[in-house]
Amino acid sequence: MVRKNFVKIFSILTAIVLLSAGSANAAGVNLIGGGATFANPILDACKAEYARDSGNSYIYNSLGSGAGRSGIDKGDFDFGWSDTPHLGTSAPAGMMHLPVVAAPVAIMYNLPGVTKQLNLSATTLAKIFSRTITMWNDPAIKADNNRVVKTPIFETVKTKVTIDGKVSYTEVVKKDAKSNPIVKRYTSQREAISLPKTAITVVYRNDSSGTSGIFTNYLAATAPTVWTKKGNNDFPSSFPGNINDVSNLGKIQGAKGSELTSALVAKTVGSITYAEKDYATKNKLPVAKLFNNVDIAVAPGAAGVSAFLSGATFNTNGTLTLDYATLSPVAYPLGSTSYALVLTKYKDAAKGAAVKELMTYILDKCAAKFPATEFAVIDGGLYDFNKSLIAKIS
Repeated sequence: MVRKNFVKIFSILTAIVLLSAGSANAAGVNLIGGGATFANPILDACKAEYARDSGNSYIYNSLGSGAGRSGIDKGDFDFGWSDTPHLGTSAPAGMMHLPVVAAPVAIMYNLPGVTKQLNLSATTLAKIFSRTITMWNDPAIKADNNRVVKTPIFETVKTKVTIDGKVSYTEVVKKDAKSNPIVKRYTSQREAISLPKTAITVVYRNDSSGTSGIFTNYLAATAPTVWTKKGNNDFPSSFPGNINDVSNLGKIQGAKGSELTSALVAKTVGSITYAEKDYATKNKLPVAKLFNNVDIAVAPGAAGVSAFLSGATFNTNGTLTLDYATLSPVAYPLGSTSYALVLTKYKDAAKGAAVKELMTYILDKCAAKFPATEFAVIDGGLYDFNKSLIAKIS
């Protein structure tokens, strides 16, 4: 009797184990990724849809580009993420960059009483972040916002979006046959924005940040007489002066990750920072329009990013060389891709197949499903470039 009961119990336990294993297999492959906070809004938004559509899943740790690079180096992540290229010798053999997402880095600020959207030139922006300009009513900021400002108005089209099986319709910018955003018209309006006598507090990323790299590369390229150092993922290393000077105490503050820098601006009157636009939306912060190379003020958005990236050069390692001298009238000059860091050959073939499927899904589906994030739908030559790279994953 004891033996029969033992066999019966053992059989039940075996069945439970087998059922559990079957459930795990049914759940598919779970991938672990991490890195750039820039990419987190679209990866977070798309996570549930990907799981529903594919049967696989992923966890993304929004830790900063530095963590994305070290995570892929150490094998902690199945895919890393970095806003700037990972070109160091520590990168694992067969690693490549996939520019599968693109979005604007927005300049967001906290300036109560100013209800109109600010306009900023590259030179003025460089002076603000280098602490050459320290007050919001500085003549240079006044000059950018008390003049005739020309701005593009894009043509839109109603698009069907399906999330969790539910259909809705949203307006997105219409593109032509060459994937360029179509301009409906330009507005020219004389702005007269009154600016307060309020001290500026600069908020920057104090971790290894690809967003800092994007931003400081832009300043170095477009305002080199002010931002005299090369761009760097470490903001203090790129800062053209002594960031620890006594005059900067309390007026230049660091925080880790876009989540915390944007939250710090939301609670600090007079402050300003840079982060992917979705962080401004979540913190209810206004964002500035930036004057491009033909003196047109463009708001941070998917259309302006698409126009800016259309002039980029594609490199064999998957990276892009951005054209900061572009003369596109609708380019938003602080747009960027963000790079998934993946391997061409995974030890686990099932994991490699899942990474390949995920990158294809992000490229094909995520930005289109979640247009409110202002991540650009990648198409045209950049789409084909990504597809050729994704095909190498196994």
